[in-house]
Amino acid sequence: MAPPLSPVPPLPPATPLTSPLATTVAFGLPAGLAEEPAWYLHRPRLDSLLERLRGPDARILVIWDAAGSGKTTVMAGWARQLRADGQRADWFTGSDLDDARDADEIRQRLTLRSEIAAQPERTAHPELTAQTDLTGHRLRFVFVDDLHLAERPALNGHTNLTGILEALVDTPPGVRLVVAGRRRPVAGTAPMEAAGVLIECPDGALAFTLEETFELAALHRIDLSADDGAVLRHHTGGWATGLALALTWRRAEGAALDLRRFDGDNPAVADYLAAEVVAGLDSGDRAVLMQSALSEVVALELAVEVANRDDAGDVLERLARHTALITREPAAPGGPGYRYHPILLAYLQAEGRRQDAGATTARHLLASHWYAHRACGAAALEQSLPANDPDLVSELLERFGLGLVVSGATDLVRQALDHIDGRVASTATLCLRLLLEPPYAPARRRVHQLLAAADAAVQGASDQTRGTARSDQWAFVLEILHSFHAAERSEIESHLETLQAATSAPAREALAVDLLAATAEGRCLDKLGQPGPAEDILREVADSARLAEFNWLFLLASDLAATAAGHAGNWLHVAMLEGQMAATAPAAARTATLTQLAAGLPVDYATGRALLYAMIQRYEACEPVDPVTLAMLSTAAAIGADTGVSVPAEVLLLLGQLENVAHARQALDRLILLMREVGAEHPRALSLCCIPLIEVSGALDGRAEAQLVVRLIERALGEDSLESLVIRFLLVPPTRTGHPAEERLRAAALEERAAWRGSTIVSAWLALAHVAEVSGRHVESDARLLRALRLASRLGCERPFLALGGQGSGLIRGRIGRLGDLDDFARHILQCADELHAPARPSVQEHSRSSPTLTQRERELLRELPFHQSVAEIARKRNVSPNTVKTHLRNIYQKLEATNRTDAVAIAQDRGLL
Repeated sequence: MAPPLSPVPPLPPATPLTSPLATTVAFGLPAGLAEEPAWYLHRPRLDSLLERLRGPDARILVIWDAAGSGKTTVMAGWARQLRADGQRADWFTGSDLDDARDADEIRQRLTLRSEIAAQPERTAHPELTAQTDLTGHRLRFVFVDDLHLAERPALNGHTNLTGILEALVDTPPGVRLVVAGRRRPVAGTAPMEAAGVLIECPDGALAFTLEETFELAALHRIDLSADDGAVLRHHTGGWATGLALALTWRRAEGAALDLRRFDGDNPAVADYLAAEVVAGLDSGDRAVLMQSALSEVVALELAVEVANRDDAGDVLERLARHTALITREPAAPGGPGYRYHPILLAYLQAEGRRQDAGATTARHLLASHWYAHRACGAAALEQSLPANDPDLVSELLERFGLGLVVSGATDLVRQALDHIDGRVASTATLCLRLLLEPPYAPARRRVHQLLAAADAAVQGASDQTRGTARSDQWAFVLEILHSFHAAERSEIESHLETLQAATSAPAREALAVDLLAATAEGRCLDKLGQPGPAEDILREVADSARLAEFNWLFLLASDLAATAAGHAGNWLHVAMLEGQMAATAPAAARTATLTQLAAGLPVDYATGRALLYAMIQRYEACEPVDPVTLAMLSTAAAIGADTGVSVPAEVLLLLGQLENVAHARQALDRLILLMREVGAEHPRALSLCCIPLIEVSGALDGRAEAQLVVRLIERALGEDSLESLVIRFLLVPPTRTGHPAEERLRAAALEERAAWRGSTIVSAWLALAHVAEVSGRHVESDARLLRALRLASRLGCERPFLALGGQGSGLIRGRIGRLGDLDDFARHILQCADELHAPARPSVQEHSRSSPTLTQRERELLRELPFHQSVAEIARKRNVSPNTVKTHLRNIYQKLEATNRTDAVAIAQDRGLL
């Protein structure tokens, strides 16, 4: 609700008093809204709604949202913006209209009052009358906040707001109305929306995004770490009041405060919800609200059952109209239902436990059985955890676990396994633990222990369970897992033969089992040196898995197919497969993954790997990568997640630091350590850094040390790998007579089978083009450069042209206009080089250049920002106080014109400061 209106002076005597309202006209912004607060965050994405209202047909913009969602703040920002632009903006609240008899009288009051108020304003400010719409009418914007305050019953059983929207549309030309309230009046609005007369703010549009959460914290002079921001956004759902209360709490308690503790059960939030949402409900409605608050989405039929009320649907529908913190959900598990805002859900669940913990547990148990009966596995398993019944959890895992894993719900399965750890163990639960082990570089001792325990469980199964369809299925899954983790050639051949002989086994009738078995077959074939057949099988699995919405299995099969395609030299196939994997990582997946990591949970394989491939794709295409996402993905190994995600993420993060003098040594040492320790397990990831490693090592430590790094890369990636050939080639400078290893590298580049990444082939042709150029064979250099350009355009990898001080882009600059159909792509590469400031960026071969805008201490703190650490951690590391760090951060943000840490890192990287 907006602050109360300030007193308004009476109209001048000369004004004709055609209405009793004329003596109490109020048209200005309330005192508390007239000036922009220091903490106000302008969100440009919402301005499009106001711009649409300026059109010739639109008449009214409506915002219906919950208490505390920020309606008044957004509207006041618009009103200030309009008045700053010289346009009229009048302000009313529902309390100004609470004595109106019906919708028509409300419309008359608003338009008449606005017109009367305009008379003295036109005299004092004649320039305001010049503002017109496309039809030539003077525009006048009328804001009505908290319309719900005007609602009162009428004699006919309807409220005085019935039909309000239709009545408000019938206003004089040029009048534009912006109306907000906690609930929409009952009226049919579809015809008006279709005609473009009514504009409705989409549900949830006022919720702060993750980026806006960081920006809001910065305006409050609070430096949120990436995990704190993600947790805060998740726990509050972007609800404005929740964010404001949490930031106030953090400012009062300091950076040591764990924001995971902030949710709807926080006393300040609970008091607000109790007063603004729950207080006006009768006891029956409150009971239905609390009893049905089982999860964020609840099916209507389940709500009826747990509340034991046939009219529970009517109650929830009424509550959904009463507050936007409850909304309809047509696609809820188990049928249509309702969605609870996370902040309200946490509050209601905490209240339920306090009032009757036993009854709350019983409701979750009932819900688990209800969902299981309808084969809603994820919902049933989720409800079984607060029911605290380990036998039920185990039974649900045996029934639904495999489907949940291959679909991507690995975090839920992991939570369930942890819940029963040490209490229940079976073949199914042991197999599920094995499935959650990283498919690349797993903890082999742990894998062997789990395999042995699962074998013993199969052998020790009772006569009652042995031979049943479900037990046979899990025994076959165990055989699949054995073949996944087989290392010796004879062992791989034996397991592959077993899988191929079981193509018609009953256990493979389940699609998830059959596709998992086929994935294992493809992996075995690739290990046995048959990459072509392996790729065919794995791509077929990936296609089937995508159609079945088995997201985890789709990514696993696609990744293995890309590896096999690389072994076969089919690099266009690799690019296509990696592009498909990257395309499965929408923005929502990034938020979900960051929240999961911030909450201390292992990153789910599907979203984590999809995000990783999106980042690799952007890096190789010279597009900006998100250091916050990379930092959090790179920490995944510490909490047990797939090192196939964390290691490449850390490599990308370190590559961003390698060219800068301040970070080069630290990044070089860490990359060398990764190459030594895990290079053989992650060759495709480490192949990204081969050329930068040699370049930086040679610049910092000389040729002898660079040769040691070459031998390290050879041991990790193979002496005959194209990566090893390229870096050995680069260590010997070309002469006018050519290069001693030129023919060998050319033959390897033509074959294309020995590379770990397609971009290495591009690098090889660029190196060969440079040698030809130096030795005066310009026609040959042209041909080799064209080959590199064509391959790079197909693979989407511009990065090799920027390596070695921009050697490849240098070859392009003198040939623009002579590259035929590749001219546009070549210009794009040069644009990438210019945007990244490759020539001007401080490099390891040059002395450090001081920034003209940042002090030495500010530059030191700027270098800490890409890392996942709080203000307190930076302060301890730099041996200064947290307040000193905050002061420097504010100066950095101001000088870089950044609003948050992520923005500052991106700007600094663009300017060559990182």
